[in-house]
Amino acid sequence: MTDPIYDEPSYLTELPEDLKLKRAAAARRRRWRRRLAVAALVAVVGAVGALVATGLGGEEGQPVSSEAQQTEPQGASPENTGPTYPTGWKPHPGPVPVIEYHGIETPTTGEPFPELFVEPRDFESQVQWLDDQGYEAVTLDQVEDAWYERGRLPPKPIVVSFDDGYPSQYASAFGALEKRDWPGVLNLLAQGSELPDADVERMLDAGWELASKATTNVDLTTVDSTTLEREVAGSRRILRRRFGVPVNNFCYPLGRYDTTVISAVHRAGYVGAQTEIAGIADAAHPYIIDRIEILLSDGLPGFISKLQSAGAV
Repeated sequence: MTDPIYDEPSYLTELPEDLKLKRAAAARRRRWRRRLAVAALVAVVGAVGALVATGLGGEEGQPVSSEAQQTEPQGASPENTGPTYPTGWKPHPGPVPVIEYHGIETPTTGEPFPELFVEPRDFESQVQWLDDQGYEAVTLDQVEDAWYERGRLPPKPIVVSFDDGYPSQYASAFGALEKRDWPGVLNLLAQGSELPDADVERMLDAGWELASKATTNVDLTTVDSTTLEREVAGSRRILRRRFGVPVNNFCYPLGRYDTTVISAVHRAGYVGAQTEIAGIADAAHPYIIDRIEILLSDGLPGFISKLQSAGAV
């Protein structure tokens, strides 16, 4: 059996066919826009030359006609030349750190996995530290656009992801990111999430990205092919239909996957998939996106230490 971490079947490094076609179409559009721009420039230069010649060659004291002044180059198109980016954003084909959170709240007494929670005050201090260091949060969609579509990112991009759909992700995390105009990535369970749909919609309206954490939180390496399809492809259909937004990324439940699971994610049309492997995400392995998991005991010192160990600082 191949090793899902160290071996590289073609689908670990290749993009889905529909994304390849999208990239090819985008390249054709870019070439066409460049041709239009050159044609428009030539037409403008010609028009200016004609106006100058008319002004110089006309009778002394006769103004250039208003009709000539209003002449526009033929063939020029007002077509948008592509997406616009904030000032200072540049091409960024290199690695990008992805942070992983769960609940942003104090764990209750008897909580079976208290380490999966982060105190709201710790979350605020961690986000503030990122802000002070010049980081700027972006979505995975934006990162993948930079990796595969020649998009742009801020000088120090970082992705802040949240798993499963806890109510505190809206109640505590949303406001801390929103006041900095930062988006997050919500890896939502298609069924069984405690986060109300109305809160999810507010997050999406603010620019957050919606990704799938499967239909239920089950170990996908242990299920049959029918269940695997429902968990992977079915969850994407459910979330797209429910919220009316793209769902381009997946998150392996419990961090468990193998080559069969990765193949199912690839077939379902996802652009990428997030793991729980500690490290920095890179473009070479779209279906093994490393993340830096933040836990209750980390606080700010542990948070900084984890970013440093991963090479993000």
